[in-house]
Amino acid sequence: MKNVLFATTALVAMAGAVAAQEVGFSGSLTAGYNDETNGGLFWETNLELSASVDLGDNVTASVDVTLFEWDGVSSDNHFTPTVEIAYTGDPLTASIKFGDLDDEGASEYFYEDRDGMEMDVANHDGNQDVRVLLGFGNFGLAVGCGDVDNGDCDDGINVGAGATFGDFKIGLGYDEGAGAQSEAIAVSVDTTFGALDVGVSYIDVTGDQTSLGLEVGYTVSDALSVGAYFADNSSDGSGYGVNLDYTAGPLTAGVFFDYDASESQDEYGVEVAYQVTDMLTGYAGFMSGSFDQLSGTNVGDFFYVGAVYAVNDNISATVSYSDMDEEGNPEFMQGVTASITGTF
Repeated sequence: MKNVLFATTALVAMAGAVAAQEVGFSGSLTAGYNDETNGGLFWETNLELSASVDLGDNVTASVDVTLFEWDGVSSDNHFTPTVEIAYTGDPLTASIKFGDLDDEGASEYFYEDRDGMEMDVANHDGNQDVRVLLGFGNFGLAVGCGDVDNGDCDDGINVGAGATFGDFKIGLGYDEGAGAQSEAIAVSVDTTFGALDVGVSYIDVTGDQTSLGLEVGYTVSDALSVGAYFADNSSDGSGYGVNLDYTAGPLTAGVFFDYDASESQDEYGVEVAYQVTDMLTGYAGFMSGSFDQLSGTNVGDFFYVGAVYAVNDNISATVSYSDMDEEGNPEFMQGVTASITGTF
């Protein structure tokens, strides 16, 4: 989203020092017609507040709050801030963050997960997490707690560590586990050999299972790149897949194939985007074998087609049809849709 700073430079006195403060609001509003929405008309909106202050001596403090959110069905007033205090030095960096960690809890901060792996060390509740992060040159350490409730670490302690040695990047993750969860230990290694990227990950969940994953990516040319992955899960079998991405001028195309042993099915598809003009872009896609986790069924074949017209940087108009809800990039609603979106 694009921020508008209502107080771009304000001076405040804090602990005897002069600090620069910034406060900004950002948000979006989408309104339009959808033939599968009750009544036909719909609207979605959100409003967020962000503020930061320079405390001096390379120390900054920031806060982000989602003030209001309406998804077309129900409203959600969060008022739960995400607060971070950070020190940026050389070679030492440090920060403490509370609230929504944006899917970067301590145990998964350095560890790299792979497609097809059933196990992970993810440990974050969404808006009541805490993470302390330390960095020293090419080394890093993270310690955190998920779902902090009244000062207690309800989901257990989680720890991450990472290091970079030339072209090699190593990540470690540890989740203590709590309640029904189990202790988990994970390690990942990533490296590059010219145009070839390789990553390997392994995770062991006590009393449950292990997962081993391998991913490779190869840049054939400026226009073409290919990738593949393989994962072996001790209790759910193996998963594997390949993908191909092609970009040439106004055309972008992607093709993928995935096999999920836990569901014993294939999933494949193709997605295309074409920039007709600087303002108009068309999208189309076809998918087969998608699995609906909520219903536990295969949803079969479906496709989407749409066009987005960018009036300017803040306003765009969309016309689309999709067999499924929130498919494509950008995501389109199920059914026939015509809408306008404004951001600020």
